[in-house]
Amino acid sequence: MNIRRIRIRMPKWQDIRSASWAKELLMTFVGATLSIILTFGTAHFVEERQNRREGRQTAMMVIHDMENTVEIFRKYASEDEHSFTTSQYVRENMHRLDSIPDDSLLIFVQYVTRSAGSDYSYDESSERTFLSSQEAWKNINNAAFIDVVQYFYHYRRIIYTMMQEDYLFEKPITNREFHQLLLENQEQNWAKGTFYQHCVERFRKRSDVDLYVSYSYFRRNHYNQYAEAFLTMANRCKFMMNISDEELAQYVQEKERTGKRLTEKKLIGTWEMQTSDEHHVIREFKNDYTVATSYSRNISYSCYTGQLILKYTLNHTWELQGDSLYTEQLPDYTFEIDRSQMHYSPEKAEAVDQIVKRTEQNYIEWLEGRKTQSEPRRSQFASIDASGNKIELRNPEGKVIYLIRCDTP
Repeated sequence: MNIRRIRIRMPKWQDIRSASWAKELLMTFVGATLSIILTFGTAHFVEERQNRREGRQTAMMVIHDMENTVEIFRKYASEDEHSFTTSQYVRENMHRLDSIPDDSLLIFVQYVTRSAGSDYSYDESSERTFLSSQEAWKNINNAAFIDVVQYFYHYRRIIYTMMQEDYLFEKPITNREFHQLLLENQEQNWAKGTFYQHCVERFRKRSDVDLYVSYSYFRRNHYNQYAEAFLTMANRCKFMMNISDEELAQYVQEKERTGKRLTEKKLIGTWEMQTSDEHHVIREFKNDYTVATSYSRNISYSCYTGQLILKYTLNHTWELQGDSLYTEQLPDYTFEIDRSQMHYSPEKAEAVDQIVKRTEQNYIEWLEGRKTQSEPRRSQFASIDASGNKIELRNPEGKVIYLIRCDTP
């Protein structure tokens, strides 16, 4: 059987290239390929950039935690030095305790008495965030940096554990002992204003109190060494991640920013600070760049009902610079004491008079002392909410207060 061979004629490449449909097909293919490359390539680039940004934000969070820890230990050293100096003054003047101000006696008593909780604590939020996120480590992509951070958290935890357990850091008077002393000397010593004198006389005779006070230099030396070590870690991490002090400051500012920027026009007026029922504060910001702060304090004692009310006004100058509110004290003040809300039996009159006299004396001494003290210019980060009726003020140590508008802007 004769089978013919069928030959299929294929078009030549030149013919395909010249055909319009082939051109369109080729362009469509090329366009689709480029679109895929651009889509996935751009998405990958954007994702990588976002990951690097998040990693950098995490790194700055950790470095900021390190620098906060530095400031905490510097504060420990400063407070211990101040308490030591005051305690030495009190102990060297035992022969005239009556003439030593109550606040100095109180500083000594608090210096050697443990609080109900721990005297040493710190914020673990940044540590938990960093150590629990493997994704954050991946985004940072710097093994040496991660090693330093892990060592920082480990070292800090060891230090705090040591300070809570080492006897040279442990205050000698327990909270229970102090409470027992209160029970033994309830009304009479409180009424005569001699309770803290009694505490000082009792505590100063103890060898463990003497040891704790005398070892202040030891604790301060350790606090400063720890601060220096943590500062070195922070600076090393900045170099590893190429983070400048200015960039970190900008990060901290953005992290703490809440509300809207405060202007002079919105600030001028009368504001009430949100505090407790026993403490009222009114601040009046004036057009002449002065601010009058009026305080009203309600003071209670066991020998009377009602309240002894102290009222005094302090004056400052004020200035807004960017997001910061700067204030500087003026020497003038006003002061008055109100007994009209106090109620007591006739036999308690002498004790009440003693309390009022001593309280008035202490406050006037403090107010007069401000005149000769060179109080530094204070700064607070300031912002206002959308309604224009609430202000947030944050000081460098992180303390936040809120002011509510009392008048109509």
